[in-house]
Amino acid sequence: MIFEFTPQKLVYGGDALGHFQGRTVLVPHALPGEKLEVEEVRIAKGVTYARPLRVMTPAPERVTPPCPYFGRCGGCRYQHLNYESQIAWKREILRETLRRIGRIRWEDDIRIHAAAPWNYRSQAQIKVSQSEGRVELGFYEAESHRLVPVDECKILSPRLNAALGELRCHWWHSLLAECKEIEMTADHTDEKLMLTFKGTFNAQQGETLARGCLDRLSGVETVAVARDSGFTVYGAPAIDYRVADFLYRVSPNSFFQASRFLISELAAAATAGQSGSLALDLYAGVGLFTLPLARAFRQVVGVEGNLAAAADLKANARRHELRNIRVVGQSAYDFFRRFAQVAPDLVVVDPPRAGVGRRTLDLLARLGPSRVHYVSCHPPTLARDLGALSHLGYRVISVEMFDFFPQTAHIECLTQLVKSGRGDS
Repeated sequence: MIFEFTPQKLVYGGDALGHFQGRTVLVPHALPGEKLEVEEVRIAKGVTYARPLRVMTPAPERVTPPCPYFGRCGGCRYQHLNYESQIAWKREILRETLRRIGRIRWEDDIRIHAAAPWNYRSQAQIKVSQSEGRVELGFYEAESHRLVPVDECKILSPRLNAALGELRCHWWHSLLAECKEIEMTADHTDEKLMLTFKGTFNAQQGETLARGCLDRLSGVETVAVARDSGFTVYGAPAIDYRVADFLYRVSPNSFFQASRFLISELAAAATAGQSGSLALDLYAGVGLFTLPLARAFRQVVGVEGNLAAAADLKANARRHELRNIRVVGQSAYDFFRRFAQVAPDLVVVDPPRAGVGRRTLDLLARLGPSRVHYVSCHPPTLARDLGALSHLGYRVISVEMFDFFPQTAHIECLTQLVKSGRGDS
């Protein structure tokens, strides 16, 4: 069915929402206030999903997407919207998500941290497919596993784009025949690279590919090849990434923030102005927050369930001679079940998209920290967890948004909470 449609707002995920004949309708690449001709694709749980056929009356905020893959590649969702409006809509989506899911009515200001809207990614997962003897590199279409081959991605850093261009050359096709995904990570200078290849390589294939990368690809210092038995690493064991005064070792399979422009601001906002006897850093990764916290607290415990990242955290603490850091290689839940020290002054949490969860939050609240700083990459689970914390005796005192990923629907934010009845300082 084809019909005319005028959306009212943007929702989390990037779609425009409106109504037609009493039904809720979601359409990608549309903007509020526009008149569009759309075609129904499917109906699920009472919601009509449609695709745009043509824009009859465009919104003033609409711009021409600079990327030829926009609309097919599933990475970017907002290239048709000018950047100032992207930020404004993300702020309102965050506010609405907190209210709808978490019953958190945050009417105060949401401070925005923004940087350059292009060439910002220092990390990317490149998908690989094989067809008739050719190897294609690119990204999946939205909600599918169909590959969109790309020559260049406008949100990747120059070094990552250069590596992508080199790997697309025919010389690499036979070496990449068993590859499914390439994870590329650039350092803070955008000069040195770490590559991780995932696929069905045997030992000889993996080593030949790795040696080829070290010999022929500009800037490559570390190559990891994932096999059933784990990772085999060639070249340097890790790359270094500088954030403010700290140099972090980042190994293959360790998580680190993927946007190169706002990491220092996030680390400062999550840790600045706090001091005391004890701070906990949960989901600590390689120690982005742990290290600066160690300069302000007498003791800091970094909790990280990924053992590769926990090893990096220990190495980073040693490098900076921060002897007041204790590293625990466990999940946050398992750590809390055994932790029996005094109530911490501060707990910083930076969980993956799944959030923290009620069981872990119950244990956290039972410990009774004075403050909780929650870093989130996924507003729906953030809202759920903030709702739980509000019932456990905590209240939100500030919300900040870091636009780590312009042109996409991703929203990174920092929420600070204090125990109810305490001041805001």
